[in-house]
Amino acid sequence: MSKNSSYGLEVVAFSLLLSVNVSAVPLARQCGAFGIVTYDLPPITETQTTPVPVPYAWLRAYDQTVVDEYEAYETAAKATASNGRKVWECYVAGLDPTNAKSEFLAAIAVSNEVPYITWSPNLNTNGVVRKYTILGKESLTDTVDWAPTNSTHRFFKVKVEMP
Repeated sequence: MSKNSSYGLEVVAFSLLLSVNVSAVPLARQCGAFGIVTYDLPPITETQTTPVPVPYAWLRAYDQTVVDEYEAYETAAKATASNGRKVWECYVAGLDPTNAKSEFLAAIAVSNEVPYITWSPNLNTNGVVRKYTILGKESLTDTVDWAPTNSTHRFFKVKVEMP
């Protein structure tokens, strides 16, 4: 609290920290405030503790039992889905977490005698941005980790990320 007395006018300045649950209007009236500036936090609409934010609307579409509470959404996104993946991973890959057979598949296709890799579902449509990285190995039994593909690779997987 500081005071400034100049020209016979006393001005008192103070700062006040309010928690989100404190009502500012009655408190301001008690303090003789002239006006009130309020700030409403924007609503949280996606998970905050998963590697990729998962929209609450997407979670509700697959689990109508999820309670409209922060912790319930976080727990639902980290749960194991029917296909054995985490629910948030299903969101990234475009899978149905309620379908045990919903999988992300990579395949080799050939066009004009040139092989290339495809994947399903391919979600880079309708303005949705995902980064697909094709990784490969010469053999599934070798101890070398998956790496960006080259001509010696015979086994592939596609890594999906949301930047």
